[in-house]
Amino acid sequence: MDWLTNVDGLAEWIRSWGILGIAGSILLNILISVAGVLPSIFLSGANAVVFGLYGGFLISLTGEVAGAAVAFLLYRRGIRSSRRLQKMESFQWVHRINGSSRFRKCLAVVLLRLNPFIPSGVINLGAALTTLSFGDFLLATTIGKIPSMVFETFVGHDLIYFEENKLRLLFALIAGALVLVLFWKKGGSGNENGKET
Repeated sequence: MDWLTNVDGLAEWIRSWGILGIAGSILLNILISVAGVLPSIFLSGANAVVFGLYGGFLISLTGEVAGAAVAFLLYRRGIRSSRRLQKMESFQWVHRINGSSRFRKCLAVVLLRLNPFIPSGVINLGAALTTLSFGDFLLATTIGKIPSMVFETFVGHDLIYFEENKLRLLFALIAGALVLVLFWKKGGSGNENGKET
C-alpha cells in the first residue's frame, strides 16, 4: 500500500508508461474508486507532476468520474442480484430521496461530493440504492468532483515542488481547513437541532 501514497513513485510509474500512462492512471483511479476507501490525493498529485497542473487535473477528474461510474454500476448490479442488499432499498432515507424531484436528487449528490467527511464509496453506494439515473449520477458527480479535484491536484503537486510553491500550498491548506471547519460546524449544529426536537 505504500506505493499508493508515494507521489514520486507513482509519478515515475505513470511516466514509465509513456502515452499509455494516461490510461494507466485512469485505470488506477477506477480501482481506487471501486475499492471505496483508498485515498486518491496522491494519484492526483502524481498526475499533476507528470502531466502538468491542468493536464493532471483533467486526467484525475476523468479517472475519478469513471471510477464513480463503474462503482455505481457494480453496486447497483450487486443490489439487484442480492436479496439481502435489496432490503437496504426499504430504508426511509432511500424512499425520501426517491420521492424527491430529479433536480433534488442531483443536487444531493453534488453537495455530498463537496463534503470532505463522506467517503466517495459511501456516496456511490447510496446513489446506487436510489432511483437516480446513471446519466444524472454522472453529471452530478462531475460537478461535485471538480472543486475537490482542483484541491487534490494543486496540493499533491505543491507537496512535491514545495520550495517553489510553499505559499500557494499554505493558502490551499488553509482553504481546505476552512471548508472542513464549515462542514464540521454545520454537522454539529444539525445534531444539536436534532436533539432539541
